[in-house]
Amino acid sequence: MNDNNALDFHGCGLWAVILGGSSGFGLATAKRLARAGFNILIGHKDKEGAVETVIKPHFDEIRAAGVKLVAHNVNLFDDDGRGEVFESIMTNAGPGKVHLFMQSIAAGSCRLMIEDKSPDFRGQAIKGLADALGLAREKVKAAVNTAFHDKGCDALHTLADSRIPYREEFLTQEDLAKTIFMMGYDYLLWGRELCKEGLLAKNSRMVAMTSEGNAVAWKGYAAVSAAKTALEASCRAMAIELAPYGVSSNIIQAGITDTPAGNAIPNFDLMKAQARIRNPFHRLTTPEDVAEVILGLCGPTLRWTNGAIIRMDGGEAISGLC
Repeated sequence: MNDNNALDFHGCGLWAVILGGSSGFGLATAKRLARAGFNILIGHKDKEGAVETVIKPHFDEIRAAGVKLVAHNVNLFDDDGRGEVFESIMTNAGPGKVHLFMQSIAAGSCRLMIEDKSPDFRGQAIKGLADALGLAREKVKAAVNTAFHDKGCDALHTLADSRIPYREEFLTQEDLAKTIFMMGYDYLLWGRELCKEGLLAKNSRMVAMTSEGNAVAWKGYAAVSAAKTALEASCRAMAIELAPYGVSSNIIQAGITDTPAGNAIPNFDLMKAQARIRNPFHRLTTPEDVAEVILGLCGPTLRWTNGAIIRMDGGEAISGLC
């Protein structure tokens, strides 16, 4: 039984504004909230071809729920794009009608800081197996990669080669600055402007996404990790300063999830396999898991939740490898 089915916002004229709403967590949340009766306004940045072939059917599904959908395919980090979305919120939603603002933008730089000098444990293991089996090293390596990538043998993630390698370019100061702005304190700026203009509804919610990379170091994730900690600090500040306006702010920490943004992270195929083994439920988190939590936050039962980092990962973050 899904208690969220009792949450019905039809006829309330309320809106959910979702930045990064064309895939992953943002899209799943848009669909779920539309079924609950929210009008949806989405800001996203996709190639025009993808909008017509990939995204349009999803947007049609939202409209089929009987709600309004307004979508803007713009650069959300330049003045023109931001201005277009903000004007649209004022025109379509109007004062006091935005019940949920969600930032689900993945626009960070995933590059190594410096050349990786770590020992080649994977190569050593493949050599050891090859020697023990009396086989050529390349034959063993090919068999491991086939078993992992094509046969779904997750336990081989420590031996298989990733199909999402690190980029050759290293992290720059510009990468850091852009990532921390786009995925960090931009959330605070949107919250402040929406509040100043009176666009947020009474008892409205603001939500953004973080990951276990906020505390666990992953190679190539330095810029995004720094942005996530800035995002979480922004959320705490907003929880204090926006509460008198009737606005709560929370962060969802999702487990490893198979999304387009996730699959842009180097070694993510190996990370997904590790997560399936490590997670107590032995599956990945889904965007729909997260969407249900966000809908729950929109209801009255969880109105006292403010300034929290909510783990939505099936226990992944607290589970060791067995």
